[in-house]
Amino acid sequence: MLLGNSRNKSLESEKLTPDFIPMVRIVFWNSMGFFFFWYLIPHVIWVLFGGTGTDLGFSFAGQTVGGLISAPIVGYLTDKVSKKLLVLIGSFGRGAAYSIMYIGIIFSSLIVFVIGLFTLGFFVGFFWSPLDALISQKSHKGFRSSAFGKQAGMLGWGNFVGSTIAFVIFASALIFVPENHFLVYSPLILFTISNVYAGIIFNRDVDENLMYEEPIAEIDGENKTNNELSVPLKASEESRDSKLSLVFLLGFFVLILAFMTSNINQTIAPPFFQVYIRDFINNNDIIVMLIYFPSQILSLLLAPRLGKMGDRINPIIGIAIFSALGSLVTWLFVNSTNEIMVTIILFLDSMFGWAGNLILQNVLSRISKTHRGKLFGASRWMSFFGAIIGPIVGGLAMDQIGFTSPFIISIFVELSVIPLYIIAIMLLKPYMAEKLD
Repeated sequence: MLLGNSRNKSLESEKLTPDFIPMVRIVFWNSMGFFFFWYLIPHVIWVLFGGTGTDLGFSFAGQTVGGLISAPIVGYLTDKVSKKLLVLIGSFGRGAAYSIMYIGIIFSSLIVFVIGLFTLGFFVGFFWSPLDALISQKSHKGFRSSAFGKQAGMLGWGNFVGSTIAFVIFASALIFVPENHFLVYSPLILFTISNVYAGIIFNRDVDENLMYEEPIAEIDGENKTNNELSVPLKASEESRDSKLSLVFLLGFFVLILAFMTSNINQTIAPPFFQVYIRDFINNNDIIVMLIYFPSQILSLLLAPRLGKMGDRINPIIGIAIFSALGSLVTWLFVNSTNEIMVTIILFLDSMFGWAGNLILQNVLSRISKTHRGKLFGASRWMSFFGAIIGPIVGGLAMDQIGFTSPFIISIFVELSVIPLYIIAIMLLKPYMAEKLD
C-alpha cells in the first residue's frame, strides 16, 4: 500500500513542474475568506440591512460587474506582462476590498458595502486568469483536471482554516456581544492581512518562466522537449491560428455562451440558499452557518480526487452526468425540510458543480498554448455576464413569484447547459492544440 502511494506520488511529480505544489499552497492564504464572505453577503443584506431578494441579487451582481470590467484587461495582460505581478495586484486589491466592506458594515452603509463588493470583483479578475494560465503551463495536459483539482483542494483547506477561525469569532461575538459590530465582523480584517501576505510570497517564490516540459520527439539521438522546440511549435500554432475555420469560431462562440449560461445557473440559486434555509428550515444564525459550512468546505477538500476522475472521464459524458445530478439535488433541496438532509444536499450540489468546472477548465486550457491568458480571460468575461444576470433574475423571481422560484429556474437552466457544452466540444476538438483523448 505504501509502495503504491509512493509510486502514485512519483507519477504525479513527473506531470508537474517542481514549483507547482509550492505555488498552489500559496492559494491557501488567498482563500481563507471565501466561504465566510459568501455567507456574509446574504447575512448583511438580509439581516443587518433588512434588504429584499432584489437587493441581495443586485449586491451579488455588483461584485460581478467589477470582474466584468477587469476580465478583458487582465486576459490581454496575462499573455503580455508578468503573471506574478498581476496576482500580486489582485491579492492586494482583494485585501483592500475586505477592508472597504468592513467599513460599510461598521457605518451601516449599504452603498459602501456594495462598493467593497465591486472592488473585490474587479481585483478577483487580476488573480484567477493569470493563476489559471500558470497552472496550465506547469502541468501535463493529461493531468490538467488533477492540477486544477489540487488548486481547488488548497482552496478547501484555506476555506476550512479561515472559516473555522472566522465563525468562532463570529458566533462567539453574536452570543456574548451581538451589538459590537467591530468584533462580530472583524474576520474581514484577518482576510485583508492574509491576502496581502499571499500576494507577497507568491511574487517572491513562484518562477513563472518554469514550464512543464514533455519529451515529444527524438532528433539526432536526443529527446527534445516542448521548450526546446518552442519556436517551431509556436510557428505551427500561429499558422493554424491564421487558418481558423468558421467551425472553430462557431465552436468557441458556443463554448463561451455555455460558460455564460453555466454561470447564470451557478448564481441564480446559491445566493438565496441561506435566505431559504433561514425562512423555511431554521432561522438561528449559528445553525444556518453550521448547515452551510460543511457543504462548501468538504467539496473543495475532495477537489483533487474529483480532478483525477475528471482526467479519466470523457468530458462530454462528465459534463452531462454532473449537470444532470446538479439539477436533481436542486430539486431535492426545495423538497427538504430537515437540517441534516439539507446539509447533505448542499454538499452534493457543490461537489457536482466543482467536478463539472474542473473538466471544463481542462477543456479550455487545451485550445491554445500561446493564448491561454486570453482564452481564460474571455471565458471569465462571458461568465461574468452570466453571474450578473443570475442573481438579478433570482432576486426578482424570489420577490415577485416566491421563495422556491430561483431554484426551479436553476434546474431548467442547468439542463440547458448540457447540449451547449456537447456541441462546443465536438466542434472544437479537431482544432485543439492539446488533443482530447
